[in-house]
This record gives sequence, structure tokens and C-alpha cells, in this order.
Amino acid sequence: MSKTTTIDQFCIDAGIASRSVARGLTKELLSLGIGKGSASALSFSSNDRLATATLALEAGSDAEQVSQHLSWKDFEQLAAGVLASLGYHTRTNLRFTKPRMELDVVGTSASGFALSIDCKHWKRSSLSSISQHCIKQVKRTEELLRRERDIEVAVPVIMTLHASSMRIVEGIPVVPVAKFHTFALDVQGFLDKVLVITRGSASR
Repeated sequence: MSKTTTIDQFCIDAGIASRSVARGLTKELLSLGIGKGSASALSFSSNDRLATATLALEAGSDAEQVSQHLSWKDFEQLAAGVLASLGYHTRTNLRFTKPRMELDVVGTSASGFALSIDCKHWKRSSLSSISQHCIKQVKRTEELLRRERDIEVAVPVIMTLHASSMRIVEGIPVVPVAKFHTFALDVQGFLDKVLVITRGSASR
């Protein structure tokens, strides 16, 4: 659902003191296809908020400040939207019972290749904590392959806001949200460096 706002409210929401600066920014956003309307009467959808957050991260904005304006659902929608734009069939909040598990986002290609995404709204997280989440995501992805016959190969992925570059932990790519599109586009080139799970086994 879109939300209409005035330039004055935009200044308040964005923390911008100058109306002229705010007008310049809104014109730039509109020129990039983010938002609708004019600089004096703007309308933003949840997808526009995600696109703006991604631009802010790419421009070097503080991740913690950006995270205050995004929810768990925003991360899931962003990941699903990126995968859908690349031709994946996407599902969100995929739940299993016995054992009880949930996958945030699963994108499956026509060839049976899948990305199993865990979206983390981390502000700060230790390496040991990240490792634990990676191990859990491997187990969820293994369960996914046991249940989904149309998936032959899957890569478990952690997508997070608070990171400057992609890194691999426990064989699992931990990808910052601002770089997720590039990662998903080039993932086939990473398969020799990450944990790849097949129906009967897991191999690096």
C-alpha cells in the first residue's frame, strides 16, 4: 500500500532541515522511479522504501540508522523481489512441521536450482552467533530438499543489513542486502566456494 506525504513531512521523516535539499532529493528519487507524484505531494510504497534503503546503503549511509526504517517483512520482500526479477519462482515464510522449521525466502529456478534465504535484521552480531545461524540454515535447506522434489540443488544463504561486503562463514555466503542482487545474479560463479546441498549429500 502506498503512503502519501508532503514535503514538510518528508523533511521530518528523513531528518532533513532544508526544504530545498528535500525537494532536490525527492526529484532525484522520482527520476529513479522511486515514488510517485511530485516533489510537493509524494506517494511511497513498501517497495519504494526498500529501494531507497538500498540506495542509502550503497551510498555509504550508516546501516544501523537505515535498519530503523526497515522491518523483517521488508527484507523478505526485497529478497523475493530480487529473485523474481531474475526468473526464480519465489515463496516466503515456508513452514515445515516434524521438525518445525521456517524458511524466510526460497527461490527456485526452472532447472531445479534453489537459493534458501534466511533474512537477518542484525545491527551487531558476533562471528560465533553468525556461525550458529549458518549451521541452522544448512539444516533447514537440507529439510527443504527432502520435501521438495522439484529442487535438485540448493545453496543456503544468510542475507543481512549490517555488513559491508559478502563473506563466507561455515561455507555459507553471508550477503549484505545492498549486494544481494549482484550475488544472486552471479551465484553460479560462487558454487565452488560455498556449501552446495544436493538431495542426498552436502559438498563444498
